This record gives sequence, C-alpha cells and structure tokens, in this order.
Amino acid sequence: RVTWGKPIEFIFSLLGYMVGLGNLWRFSYLCFKNGGGAFLVPYLLSVAVFGLPMYIFEIAIGQFTQQGKLNAWDRIPIMKGYGYACIVMTMMSIVPYMLVMAWGVIYLYHSFTSNDLPWTVCGKITLIVKIFKNPLTMTTNCSLPRYYVLRLPNEQDSIYGGFNWPMLICLVLSYLSIVAITIKGIKSSGKVVYISATLPYLMIIVLLIRGLTLDGALNGISKLLIPKFEELANTQVWIEAASQVLYTYAIGFASLTTFSSYNNFNNNFYRQALILVPVGAFTSLLMGLMTFSYLGHMASVLGVNVDKILKSGPGLIFQVIPLGFSLLPLPQLWSVLFFGMFYFVAVDSVFSDFDALVTSILDIFPRFKGTGRRRVLANFAVAFVLFVASCTQLTSSGIYIFEFIFYYGASGIILLLLALCESLSVGWLWDVNQFAIDLEKMTGDKLSLWFKLCYRYFIPAITSSIFLFYCAKWTPLKVGDFVYPVWANLLGWILSLCSLLWIPGVFIYVLYKGRGSMKQ
Repeated sequence: RVTWGKPIEFIFSLLGYMVGLGNLWRFSYLCFKNGGGAFLVPYLLSVAVFGLPMYIFEIAIGQFTQQGKLNAWDRIPIMKGYGYACIVMTMMSIVPYMLVMAWGVIYLYHSFTSNDLPWTVCGKITLIVKIFKNPLTMTTNCSLPRYYVLRLPNEQDSIYGGFNWPMLICLVLSYLSIVAITIKGIKSSGKVVYISATLPYLMIIVLLIRGLTLDGALNGISKLLIPKFEELANTQVWIEAASQVLYTYAIGFASLTTFSSYNNFNNNFYRQALILVPVGAFTSLLMGLMTFSYLGHMASVLGVNVDKILKSGPGLIFQVIPLGFSLLPLPQLWSVLFFGMFYFVAVDSVFSDFDALVTSILDIFPRFKGTGRRRVLANFAVAFVLFVASCTQLTSSGIYIFEFIFYYGASGIILLLLALCESLSVGWLWDVNQFAIDLEKMTGDKLSLWFKLCYRYFIPAITSSIFLFYCAKWTPLKVGDFVYPVWANLLGWILSLCSLLWIPGVFIYVLYKGRGSMKQ
C-alpha cells in the first residue's frame, strides 16, 4: 500500500479537515443559540468523552489494518456493515457540500470587481438596512445571494426561476478541482495539503485581526462568549454540542480511517491525536470569534441587536457575512480574502471525503488499485455520479433539496447512532483490552483508563440516551417558514436508513453464513 511521502502530510491532512465547512457556519450559531460561553461546557465535555476517544479509534483501525473504511472493518467482521454505512453517509454528505463549494466559487468570482459588490445593491438601492431592519419586506427582485445563488423562493417574480445555469458552471469547476487534487491519490493530495491546510488558518487570523479593529466588534464577541448557564438545563443544548463535536472531528465519515491507512504501522498517532483534537476545538472557537467580530460591527452600524442579523447554515456565510464586508473600506479585498479562505476550507472538507470514498471502493476491487489510468477512471466515475446527484439542487427549489439531503443524509442523529455502534464495536467486540494491546504494538504507548471507560460505558450510555430523547422530541424538518410535508419526512427517514440498515443487515448475514455456534 502506498504511504504518505512525509509524516507531516498526514498531520496537515487531519489539520485541514478540522477547518471544515460545518465549523465555519455551524459552531458560531450553535454557541450563540445555546447559552454563549456556557455552550463551551457541554462542547468541551463532548470533546473529552466523544471526540478524543473516537478520533483515536478511527485512526487506529486504519493504521492497524492498512485498509480503507470498508476493509478495515474486516477486523470485526460482524460489524462490517458499519463500514458500508459510513461510506454511504459520506457519499450523501459530498452531494450538498459540493454545492456549497460552488457557491463559494461564484462569490469569489464576483468579488473581483471594481464596482459595488453585487450582493449589496438592488438596482441602484442599497440593500443592507432593508434586509436587516425588516427582512420579511425585502423586495423579491433583488440580491445575488438570495435568488441568483441560493435560489430562495420567489413567488412574486419568476426572473430567477428554472435551472441555475451559472451555478452549473461553478459546480463543474468545483468537481474538476477535487478530481485534479485526488487524481493520483495521496501522491497528489499529499502535496496540496501544505497549502490547503495552512492558508485557511492564515486568512482566518488576518480576518480576525481586522474584525477586532472594527466598531462594535467586542460587543459581538461578548454576545458569543457571555455565558447563560441556565441554558445548560436544556437537554437540546447537550445534544447539539455532542453532534457538533462529531462533525468537527469527522467521526463516522470515511476520511480518518483512510488517511491513517497510508501511515507506517508504527506511526505514533496516539500522541498526534492528543495534540490535534485540542487544536480542532480551538479552531472552532477562532472561527466563532472571527464571525462575531463582523456581526458585532454590522449590528453597530445598523443599530440592531446581533440576534437580529444572525442566521444559521448557508445564510450566515452567503447573506450576512458578505454584506458585513461591504461596510468596510476596500470591501472587495476582504471579500476576496474571505471567499478565498472559504474555497480552501471547502477543498479540505470535500477532497478528504472524496479521496476516502474512491480509496474504499478500490479496496473492494484490488485489480483497479494504483495511481495510473485505472485510478483516474475511478476518480472521474465517482465524481460523475456525485455530480449528477448535485445537479438536482440547481433547480428553483434546490435549497429545499439541499437541506433535505444534508439533514437526513448526514445529520447529527445518524452520526450519534454510528458513534454508538462504533463504541460498542471497540469496547466489546474488538474488546477494549485487546485494543489497548494492539495500540501499544503500534505506538508504544498505553491506552488511558479514561478511554477504556468511554468506549465501554460512557459513549454507549450517552448516545443511547440522546437518541431516545431525539425520538421523543422529534419535529418535522423546517427551512425558514416552510415545514416539510409528512411524505417528505418519511422519504427522509428512508434516506437515513440507506446508511443505517447496512449495520443490522451485514450483522445478520455474517451470523447466518459464519461457521460455528452463535457464541463463536
């Protein structure tokens, strides 16, 4: 099996993957919504209980078996369905993420202009005050982000209806860039990470320093960090903290196991994880500080509270933050910096999953392995299938399809259930004591008692409790004021089961086909 050109390439790959799209728009909103600084309490506890132990295991199984996500689970044959579930979920996550990357591309393109940034004008009328003083009365023939890019509903004016051809071009460019990066496997992507992993951090620091110099920035940051400890009594806060940690560290996705399979058997990933996991938590906080420094400035200029302009999901990045840059001197410069950073963040998020997906498929068909023509054909074939699926989001109702796939295809509750299955696998089926022996063979370090307790007891108990609470409090998917109909939510659960049913399905198959007694 090919290995990383240098060990640092593995570190940079993991580091870049932590600067994910979910961190960029999700952590800030969740922190503000769920008690400000108080949210850091369940978040950091989740890092200790979920994040670090499972991060270590995801890397360990890949390095130990020298296989991608699918074949690595031959180590625990009865749970190999977990590997299939992760691969299917990874495919579903790439479909909406590639559209987000394409959104970033079109914004970056429009940032290179000597005129007003196109998302700040409606004809010749400035939009900013109109949008944030009374968002519901915004006229419907305005704004690059609202209709030209996001394709938000527009009942009064159908000028932006139909298929989004400009975005199709950006989607093609996005897929081609990912294919080019991964076309030779880690021989090519291992070189790209030197730039894609470090440049976003540099740009985040530059944007944060600029943000801190703006009027109202400290007020925005205080809104983010001032704790509201009474929110900790809300169970939903703890659920969202646990889910965000799983997103941050890509637990349940294919990337960590695949990347570690390219390591030498004796690479000390244990110590690397003990450093990288705190860096990931710090990165989330750094992105939150950057975001809220600009939100605070916008709120100061507009004379409104920060909560009036804060949006969740793509709206934060593609409607709010771009308008914030328009309030600064040289707005084109800051917009180029931000969306340049966004592009590299998207590259890190997507190419890792894409490369892991192709590698796992090639592991199933060994005769197609290699870095020659067959690898190239495999990359293009997988990219084409995912591209066709992404095109469904370019219609006039594309934003609803986007949210649907993202919520049901790779949502927090699926990650929690996968975390439950993974912890049971390492804690009881691999057996945590045997896992400790295998880890010591690879790294020379002994597995902490804390991690053993997490694998066997804490993670299974917490994830099971969260799932039961989720089922009791479940509500239909909602985007803005639109509530998805019953049939759409039923279809969504079927989409989720496309991943999850692999686990019991393979479990039963192995029991049926395996030799020996049930206990054996």
